[in-house]
Amino acid sequence: MFKKLILSLVLASVLIIPANSALAQAKTFFAKQPCDVLPKMMDVIKGYEEDLLFLGEGMSFAAQSGKGFMGGMMFFTNQKTGTWSMLQLFGDGTACLVMNGKGFVPYSGPKLSDRKAN
Repeated sequence: MFKKLILSLVLASVLIIPANSALAQAKTFFAKQPCDVLPKMMDVIKGYEEDLLFLGEGMSFAAQSGKGFMGGMMFFTNQKTGTWSMLQLFGDGTACLVMNGKGFVPYSGPKLSDRKAN
């Protein structure tokens, strides 16, 4: 129940805040991401009994130079416990934990693209 309330509040804020508002401005921050070779990072994922849910490709930007680095994205989740992890895999075999957390639930609300522009 609490998880659904938090998710509803987060989604409501996404749907209500206009894209040009001060609250919606891009944020720049330094983030520390644990990185290692893919097999070692997969050991961490296995420890949470998370399974691969979907794949994608994306870009991350270096904090110092702003240089972009393309990489594959792997999203894992344990749908029983609600834990989830997102790895970015680079061409040299390095995998970095971009983000992880708990409270994963499939989204079943309206399509975000159906909202009306303000």
